[in-house]
Amino acid sequence: MISTLTKRVKGVEYAIREIAAIAHEVAKSGKQVYHLNIGDPVFYDFPTPDFISDALFNASRNGKNYYVNSLGVVELREELSKTLKEKQNLDIKVDDILVTSGVTEGINFIISSLIENGRELLIPGPSYPLYINYTNFYDGKPIEYELDENQDWEPNIEDLRKKITDKTQAILICSPNNPTGVLYGEQKIKAIIDLAGEYNLPILSDEIYDQITYDKPYVCPASLSKDVPVIGLNGFSKTHLVTGWRLGYLYYHDPHNKLEELKNGVAKLARARLSSSSVAQYAAVEILKTESDHTINMVRKLKDRRDYSYERLRKIEGFSCVKPNGAFYLFPKLDLAGLRKWKTDKDLVVDLLKTTGVCAVYGSGFGSYGNGHMRLTFLPEIDTLEIVYNLIEDFLK
Repeated sequence: MISTLTKRVKGVEYAIREIAAIAHEVAKSGKQVYHLNIGDPVFYDFPTPDFISDALFNASRNGKNYYVNSLGVVELREELSKTLKEKQNLDIKVDDILVTSGVTEGINFIISSLIENGRELLIPGPSYPLYINYTNFYDGKPIEYELDENQDWEPNIEDLRKKITDKTQAILICSPNNPTGVLYGEQKIKAIIDLAGEYNLPILSDEIYDQITYDKPYVCPASLSKDVPVIGLNGFSKTHLVTGWRLGYLYYHDPHNKLEELKNGVAKLARARLSSSSVAQYAAVEILKTESDHTINMVRKLKDRRDYSYERLRKIEGFSCVKPNGAFYLFPKLDLAGLRKWKTDKDLVVDLLKTTGVCAVYGSGFGSYGNGHMRLTFLPEIDTLEIVYNLIEDFLK
């Protein structure tokens, strides 16, 4: 065997897809697998609207199959600027918007531009694992600040303050949060903005689930910031049911031009990779221009599934759970002391999968604050969710 794999690659872990590999082997044995691990609504009964598919087809048939501006098609960035004004009351110029190949590429661009040589990124704990992976990949340190489960997973501001050091490069807000589904309250967001201003730090704001909320309204961090720079990360995947298109964007809310060097560096990275999908970008122009209720209808259906899943889950002995206000995940706590058969959340999740076919994600894959938890989506239809929770209940008994 030729061993040339770098240390940085050996350290990459992504629990959401790693459990899927085990599920694939379980399915090969003939067992029915219930995929509650990946947050892809298109995989379930949320098909891409016809007008969106038609827009992609038309873009290709009309010859939009060439390389485009590395920062993104101008017409799309113009529409995104209008949308940010209409929905969040933000004045974001076209040149302060960069179109990316999914939010994933935007995360990579920003972290690679900020992190090296032990520099630190403050991320919520538990957190989407990509922030941990990329920070480690670029020789930095992901530092988790507590989301307090006893306070409905709201951020612990005092814990955040204690973890700011002279190596801190930015503070991440992920609201609605993956995996907990928490929607940060306005006062908590203002407190984080004040802290960032006090220490002259930018804020990263992951907003991919901003239109998938239930009982409370979404609050955009940039809309509350008068002088602290905010870098927003968003995309079309979830809201517009085009997960496979890999189309995202980032924007800079930078009232005092503190991010000029960072913006120039990220633009260099964008030029080096040429451009994100041309046809997807031209199709996205039509998505933003066309009035449609597909997102509202999706959220209405998801709310019913959330309520059903939460009520079932909270009645299962050995589980406790906070009701999520956004995204489409539940993140229950496991009573591993009472459920003495399993030492770790990963042990339980893998055993659950192999025994019942129910595929969840172990909470420790979302950082240290995720230990002793598991993440389940509530994307499937209620008939399927009923089967899933019956299987979980029987399994634990």
